[in-house]
Amino acid sequence: MVNNIENAVKLLLHKYEVKANVELNLLPGWSFLNKELNDNDMPLLTWRLNRRFIELKKIVSDEVVENVSMLRFCSLGDPNIWSLEALMYREFDLCEFITGSRIAYIHATLTNGLAGNIIVKLENGTIGSVEIGVQAPAGKPLIERHEIIARRGVASDIVVDTQVPQSSIYTCTENGDVEYKDVDNELFGMDEFQVEWVRAAFQHQKDPTQSENLIKQHDHLSRLVESALKSNSNKLKVKVA
Repeated sequence: MVNNIENAVKLLLHKYEVKANVELNLLPGWSFLNKELNDNDMPLLTWRLNRRFIELKKIVSDEVVENVSMLRFCSLGDPNIWSLEALMYREFDLCEFITGSRIAYIHATLTNGLAGNIIVKLENGTIGSVEIGVQAPAGKPLIERHEIIARRGVASDIVVDTQVPQSSIYTCTENGDVEYKDVDNELFGMDEFQVEWVRAAFQHQKDPTQSENLIKQHDHLSRLVESALKSNSNKLKVKVA
């Protein structure tokens, strides 16, 4: 998959005549958890390039929903791709990205590295419930839902009353069911996760000045994950340093 990502980024760089730094190791930020960053390592917040989350952030910032009081996030992944720490890293950043506020407190309950429920409180007073798990069948795309509950209005990244994300096209054949969901008109055939990665890598090559902010946020999210693990071990609410 990494080769496909690299090739797709190269195509975009060539198409838009962007000069690239080929030495950079551009990976989703959670890939660097519990690792010391080298000079060429760059933790990308790939999900921030997903249209669903961009629109949710806009709904909040434009006050289409007013006085956000609660977030209800759920993310269930394939254990061959995701760990609980990786999902926490991603979901914590989405809490902050969508609301524009930092996480101040965390209370986590995790079970055998397979599932967990985390309550977060943001600096602006918003409460968030984050459910995570890594027991999805092998090869299953990330099953997720991100819901915003406000004093006036509700917003979600999937249709109301829908239990799992939907695909655009379903084909039922003698060899089984196949689903298709292209989300980028320049990257046909790639799933949402791959498209996010390609777009984030391309964006960084196009504007390398964002490096400092990415590294700062990676360090912050790493501390949030550590705080969640500490909360689970001590069975206490943890104030984020």
